[in-house]
Amino acid sequence: MGWLVDRPVAATDPEAGTGARRLRIPLPSRGSVVEIAVEHLSSVGLHVFRLPFREHRADAPARVLAFAEFAAAVAHEPDIVGPAAAGAAPAFLSRVLQSLAAIEDALTRAPTPSLCLHADPSFLEAERALRYGHAVHPTPRSRDAFTPEDARAFAPEYGAGFPLRWWSAAPGAVLQGASRAETAAELSAGLAAEDPALDRQILAAAEGRVLLPMHPWQAARLGLDPAIGALFRSGQLIDHGPGGGPWFATTSLRSLYAPHARLMLKHSLSLRLTNSLRLIKEIECARGLAVDTLLQGPIGAAIAARWPHFHILGEPGYLALRGLDGAALPQTIVALRDNPFRGSSPRPAAVLAALCEIYPDGRGSALADTILRLGGRENGARGVQGTEAVALRWFARFLDVAVGPLLEMQCAFGLLFGAHQQNLVIGLDEGWPAEAYFRDCQGTGFVRECLPTLAEAAPGLDLGSGHVFAAAEAARIMTYYLVVNSVFAVIGAIAIAGLAPEAVLTRRMRRFVEALAGTDLRDKTCLRVLLDAPTLGSKGNFMICFRNINENTDVTDPLSHYVDLPNPLAAGGAEVRP
Repeated sequence: MGWLVDRPVAATDPEAGTGARRLRIPLPSRGSVVEIAVEHLSSVGLHVFRLPFREHRADAPARVLAFAEFAAAVAHEPDIVGPAAAGAAPAFLSRVLQSLAAIEDALTRAPTPSLCLHADPSFLEAERALRYGHAVHPTPRSRDAFTPEDARAFAPEYGAGFPLRWWSAAPGAVLQGASRAETAAELSAGLAAEDPALDRQILAAAEGRVLLPMHPWQAARLGLDPAIGALFRSGQLIDHGPGGGPWFATTSLRSLYAPHARLMLKHSLSLRLTNSLRLIKEIECARGLAVDTLLQGPIGAAIAARWPHFHILGEPGYLALRGLDGAALPQTIVALRDNPFRGSSPRPAAVLAALCEIYPDGRGSALADTILRLGGRENGARGVQGTEAVALRWFARFLDVAVGPLLEMQCAFGLLFGAHQQNLVIGLDEGWPAEAYFRDCQGTGFVRECLPTLAEAAPGLDLGSGHVFAAAEAARIMTYYLVVNSVFAVIGAIAIAGLAPEAVLTRRMRRFVEALAGTDLRDKTCLRVLLDAPTLGSKGNFMICFRNINENTDVTDPLSHYVDLPNPLAAGGAEVRP
């Protein structure tokens, strides 16, 4: 139901005599109103609802609606989705129901682990733990072209490991780029050579060629691609089959992790997830290299010195096949990413989305379990720490470790990182936030007013591959990704569990931003938006999805699809009305 937050709906007054809040969704084309009980009304947009849906018509008793019927009613309501409802509804509803079926299958076949109840999780345990995907999206688990069997084999929530499929290509058939001393081909060969489970015959057979670590699902898909078939027939491409130790999908599905490997892999996958067809573009790879190069210089040194516990996972190389005409084939691109979670006992760390995901009971979460575990330990040791105090301390450390560095990097250097929940990983030390990791530099942007300084720090670097935004535009984007998507998820998870009131948490956040605004930073536009703007922008995922928009190719201005939400950090706070 969170996906209706960006639609124009309103809540009723509490029902007389019951005290139960209800969300009312008018459906004029049906001559009815649908209501659902609101368990938790949130100033940060993380509402909790309680089934069932009840449809009310004049002079008729209320009728319970199943979820599928409710979704269909919304998808055909012009007042909600516009006049193109009839044409767009079938594809939209297919994805909604596919997503629901995928979630139900995962909950049945791969029961949710107790991620943080007794101890801090490993990186891989947390990547497997995300069950529902994007919290404010109508189709978080729809995967066009994936069968249920594909999902069970390759989706992170099932926890299955699988070997890569190794191809090798003639050097002239490969497009590659790198930002460090080793070429991408050398990095890939190193991945193969360092895998003790990989058959050495593959290495021998690929001598003098470029090894390509292929996602097995994509490799099978590409077997039907005429351009790939031509490369095989010409002898420029050889399939060596599956080999090596297991790799595991992370929450993004197309990014793979192996505990033994020094790099992670991000593959093009020929399927649509949430809002995008997941084919990597050359310019995205160039952007990743540009950011990695920038971080190897004085700006990277300044970041490391100022925030030693904040880490940006570099993307030092990429590989792609060229067709017989020499053009790059985006469906074959694989990007290489640093892996700081290597070894048999990597440090505990959890992707923020897995920490904040609300359990089926509508109250608990891995974050809540962490805080309760900390509270129990400290209460037992000292007898004075209340759970709310522990929750506020956890939140304060999270702000210091993860949020402050990202805000300051934009204000000081003009670096705009898309730090939504699946791109932020929190390193944990006995439950407390101790480090933070940002991943996916391919989406990085730059603030236009800071380009001269960035260019001076990295002479000759082409920053044109990055998204370049004016300070006001960058501020709106940053406040969505980092604050609305990530920080508000933390606030919501803590408040929904009853560990601390939202109002207290949003006031803490405001004081934190005020303190940053009081320092000597070059561009405080983002901070002023957070403190002063009556509304904050949020990506309108419902309508993007309903209109079947591919964000990778159909969206040139990301702000054109934002909607306004009341800003709970603004002076006085946003009023939450029942």
